[in-house]
Amino acid sequence: MIKTLLLICWLHCLAPIVFAQHKTVDAFNQQRLNLTKKSMQVLGGWATANIITSAFSLKTNNPDAYYFHQMNIMWNSVNLALSGLGYWGAVKNKKVETDLASSIKHQQKTEKLFLFNAGIDVAYIAAGGYLKQKSKNNSKGPKLNGYGNAVILQGSFLFLFDMINYAIHVKHGKQLDKFIPNLQVSPGGAGIAAVYNF
Repeated sequence: MIKTLLLICWLHCLAPIVFAQHKTVDAFNQQRLNLTKKSMQVLGGWATANIITSAFSLKTNNPDAYYFHQMNIMWNSVNLALSGLGYWGAVKNKKVETDLASSIKHQQKTEKLFLFNAGIDVAYIAAGGYLKQKSKNNSKGPKLNGYGNAVILQGSFLFLFDMINYAIHVKHGKQLDKFIPNLQVSPGGAGIAAVYNF
């Protein structure tokens, strides 16, 4: 009977700590979704500005410039679609995880995604450089050069975009450290105490 009462008292004392942790982890995850929404707005804004600018700039007698703007429109149509899907996914995700394990998993996945994308962006820039190189002494020179310049521009923007977002999410992810218990051995060595930082 005494053990049961002690267990109930212990759970009663622990419940506010667990609830506070869940509430705080929930807020952390909501912030991650808000960061995703903002980054998708930036990508969508960049894509829209490029499409509008290049659509007006297609009327040119310079073939290199014409193909540059043509590629910008095609590339940013994809960017606009991806930003829309990313934003919709963040808005749709109403149920945010409140457990620490899922939060850590999603945070690491987000960070790795931006870092992986940055690597792909470097490949885009290299591909643009290759197209420019191939344009020399080639019958399709203006097209290859225009496309190459556009791919270099878009790849460079995406590299900055992904690296900035990676840095933002890494900084945000450090907030998880305060939710992870620090395990400490008790002075007698007989037990381990979990100390939560809030």
